[in-house]
Amino acid sequence: MNSVRPRILIVGAGWAGFILSQQLDDSKYDITIIAPHQTFAYTPLLASAATGLFFSRLAEEPIRRAHRRMTYYRALATAADFDQKSVTCIPSILQPSGRDIPDANHPFTVEYDILIIAPGCVNQTFNTPGATDYCFFLKTVPDAEVIKAKLLSLLEVASLPTTSPERAKELLHIAVVGGGPTGVELSAELTDLFSEMSKTYPHLAGLPSITIHDVAPEILGVFHQKLKAYALRSFKKHGVEVKTNSHIEKIEEDALYTKEDGRIPAGMVAWATGNKQCDFVESLHGLSKATRLGRILTDQRLQALKEDQSVLENVYALGDAADIFGNGLPTTAEVAVQKAEYLVKTLNRHSSKPASPFVYKQRRMVAYVGGTDGVIMGRQDWTGEAAWLAWRSGSLGWTRSWRRAGMIMASWAWNFIGGREIARK
Repeated sequence: MNSVRPRILIVGAGWAGFILSQQLDDSKYDITIIAPHQTFAYTPLLASAATGLFFSRLAEEPIRRAHRRMTYYRALATAADFDQKSVTCIPSILQPSGRDIPDANHPFTVEYDILIIAPGCVNQTFNTPGATDYCFFLKTVPDAEVIKAKLLSLLEVASLPTTSPERAKELLHIAVVGGGPTGVELSAELTDLFSEMSKTYPHLAGLPSITIHDVAPEILGVFHQKLKAYALRSFKKHGVEVKTNSHIEKIEEDALYTKEDGRIPAGMVAWATGNKQCDFVESLHGLSKATRLGRILTDQRLQALKEDQSVLENVYALGDAADIFGNGLPTTAEVAVQKAEYLVKTLNRHSSKPASPFVYKQRRMVAYVGGTDGVIMGRQDWTGEAAWLAWRSGSLGWTRSWRRAGMIMASWAWNFIGGREIARK
């Protein structure tokens, strides 16, 4: 590549990093991306993928593109030297199991002229004993595939003649920790899956159950009160138990323990709550960071701030790893997308004038609660089937590829005719 062009280094390929990697002007910049996975996951689609609504690989996009001039390293950033304008990395080696192993024995350094920090967050288990070892998470496509495989395994083990009805009921109890949108939508998709499974596994009818546990007094905390109440009624109608003010004490392979109820048998515990900063962000010294979550603080133009609140030139931070000083925004895909699109316009423009400050535009918030039912919070609140249709069509809006959107729609059509991939009629 032509070294005369400014070198942009993007750390991370989540919502913010991926959009930047695909939309920055590659004729104007030398673009390098550091990310531990060679694909970007459409996180709002993962619950559907985990329950077989469509082939899970449709919920991700490759970072490498034939028509894009850029460099990609499958690696983890471990440290940054802002004076030398360099980032130290270690390879992230893909294993046959689909998991990654960091290779700390072969570090390398990438230099930059402009650094964009957008590595996202990692799972926060709040040091709950057993959570890391026994819980199932939902941040990547491999996570979704592991959940799907576990669900199939539970159904087959519950079907064995050596499994008593009591034990089958325990195996088919799915506990979801977290009452935010991710936990709620995973519970909703599980409800639909088990409803369809009653045709494929009629001998297990009535045995599957789903429980949502949340330490907060309510689920869907950011939604309006009447929408929360509606979601609770809908879940109750579909047999989903919601336990708020539930304090998880520890997790075992076949159970979770709460302060309120003691041991609760469960075939699977899905952890869908809590974020914390990755090791790279935590390692960055000299930057101003928020007290809560440790996010890097930026100015209104997304430039990283030093501890004295002055701007660190040519260093930007966005996505879940960053927040605007004095104007906190939630860690959602919508915020990351809007910030990324703003920064693309800022860096691609041909003007010496300072860019206008970033302004977040609140979009409607949608949650699916199962059985063609949903809730939408926006200028006007919606519930019911209309909200479900808006949520389902909105799922296509997250994709950045017409081909993938078309394939997902085709999957929906085939599911309607012949059942899900893992729940054939």
